[in-house]
Amino acid sequence: MMRNFHKTFVVVAIIATFASGCRSTDEYKKFAETGNSFAEATNSLLEDAEKITINTTSERLLSDRRTSGEFQPSDEAAKKFIARYTELSEEDKKRLELIKELRRHNQFLQAYFNKLIELAGSDSPDRSKAAVESIASNLQNSGSKLVSLSPIKIDRLASVTKIVLDARIRGAMREELEKRKYAIYQEITLQEKVLKQISDSVEEDIKTIRKLQEYRLVLEPLTQSPEVNEDTWIATRYQVLTQDAEVVTKIKNASDKLTNLKEIFIASIEGDLTGEILENFIQETKSFSALVYNQK
Repeated sequence: MMRNFHKTFVVVAIIATFASGCRSTDEYKKFAETGNSFAEATNSLLEDAEKITINTTSERLLSDRRTSGEFQPSDEAAKKFIARYTELSEEDKKRLELIKELRRHNQFLQAYFNKLIELAGSDSPDRSKAAVESIASNLQNSGSKLVSLSPIKIDRLASVTKIVLDARIRGAMREELEKRKYAIYQEITLQEKVLKQISDSVEEDIKTIRKLQEYRLVLEPLTQSPEVNEDTWIATRYQVLTQDAEVVTKIKNASDKLTNLKEIFIASIEGDLTGEILENFIQETKSFSALVYNQK
């Protein structure tokens, strides 16, 4: 359903191959296939994050409903409950909007890299330059929106040491990278930080949902139901106490992989990308992707 991350990962692989002078088809294929698998795994985790966000609020509302007791639609208790529902639902919408904007930001990043490749191979780069300008503007506007949607402060300016372009990068591509290399670095860093923030929020949600479900699905049936299916109860308790335990770790791992991807991009445009660095990254990313899907 959501393929934006893998597209950006693949075009960065193309940039790395083109800019560093590496022409090995097999090496590019490995990098691109790894990128596809990594990004699809990351998108799968974002789907988990959305589900956990909504389910946590639903559990909170059910808990509030139980503690409120019986009420009529028009009485004061009902009005308070509706206000509580509206408040929590708005919080959900903000979180979902943040995740949606993260995907949109990645679309612009993908489009930027695609145009950069086009710019590098164009005999008449003026039209591509105009497109790059427009996309870069949209990318940075989306980045600003991510910052504004964030419930915690995010430093818009990522610290980075001086980037010196490889002498083999020339022409319009060099001109563009000289102009925007730090801005693109900052946008990739912003995605990395938002993923980390999402993982922190999900970690808190998982604690909440586990606590509320343990009462609703485990303790309440055990203490209030006249009959309990013991095997079903044991299975339910195990599921509640162990659910989603790995999601946070995986999202943080995805953020770490973005850090590595950012470093590889810089190494590629500086001419420092070695086969060993690339191979290590490929193997680590394959392991991450396998972990996500094997535990689904």
